[in-house]
Amino acid sequence: MKVPLLQVVAMGDFSPWAKQVLNSLEEQSLVTIRLELSVDHFCQETVPNAKPFVVFLENNVESKKTLEKLCQCGKPIYLVMLGKSLSKQDLMIALEKRVYCVIESSTKNESWIIETIKKLSSLVDSDAQFQQILRSMKGILLQTEAEFPDIPMVEELRTAVKRLESYGLNNELNHLNLNHSNQTNDPFFHKTQTLGESILMVNELSRTGTLWVKGQLSEEEGKIEFLHGRVVEAVAGGTEGIKAILRMFLWDNPRLLFNRKDPKEITANKNTDLEITQIIKTGERIKERFEKIRKEIPPRNYRLEISPGAISQELALEVADFLTLSSVAEFGSVSTILDLNLLTDLEIYESLINLRRNNLIRKSG
Repeated sequence: MKVPLLQVVAMGDFSPWAKQVLNSLEEQSLVTIRLELSVDHFCQETVPNAKPFVVFLENNVESKKTLEKLCQCGKPIYLVMLGKSLSKQDLMIALEKRVYCVIESSTKNESWIIETIKKLSSLVDSDAQFQQILRSMKGILLQTEAEFPDIPMVEELRTAVKRLESYGLNNELNHLNLNHSNQTNDPFFHKTQTLGESILMVNELSRTGTLWVKGQLSEEEGKIEFLHGRVVEAVAGGTEGIKAILRMFLWDNPRLLFNRKDPKEITANKNTDLEITQIIKTGERIKERFEKIRKEIPPRNYRLEISPGAISQELALEVADFLTLSSVAEFGSVSTILDLNLLTDLEIYESLINLRRNNLIRKSG
């Protein structure tokens, strides 16, 4: 008899389509399903579980409240959302609440679902093994503290256990103990975390995957690829590399999501020239400069042109201003100038402001 890969909690009511998905998974011995109508009962029960819970719920009127309670209950949970059709807002909520995956009828075929279940099963087993190792380490620490309280190894062991515990708590998709009132560690990419703090966390944990970054404006979307904690590629709009990362630092209160990947999935054919700490320092520094000039920055959809009579033999410009003026003549559009000029966005903005103050450029049309 084939042993199911996952034990699943089916939370709340499900439509006929969602029930069909669950039944299919159960018939293929991929999952065993436990029905649970009350999210409050699930969160309050104290039955020990050797592995993290995998909770399936369907996107509907009640699921938003259910999702919020599941994220707050403090249990180790991986969330999977089913949906006949999900809106952009639904997907954003799933992203913000760290839903492991979304199964939508219009875009996901059966083979994809099966492969996702297999990956999730492996992740759950890995989490369970990690927690077992952590418990063993804590037991060794307690025994060592009791028998040999004064040896230097005790402090080293205590530090090692603390780092292991922190590593487990910083899992961005498993809601393990992230909401206990006495928890001082932020969950992986907490709402208050800055882009710099998030990049540093990925680096310190030596993770491999993609950090997705979304600002408040529709065009503010980017990603940073990591291989064992090192930045190997970055894209934001029409620009790449260091310039793309520094662009993301200018975005207000960006939303952040990290998707882990197997190192084999990362193509490290590009690499940034700066170390992580230097990237962060530079990004935070240009953000401060950006705040001082942001009221004077032309919108991205503006078209600019060189003012009549502005060019003369006596004209003397700084290098950045000259390069920006050349881009105005060649491209016109502010968004195109930002993407195709090799200067950072901040340097371009500063030059555009300087050129305008000196009546060398003007709005076109």
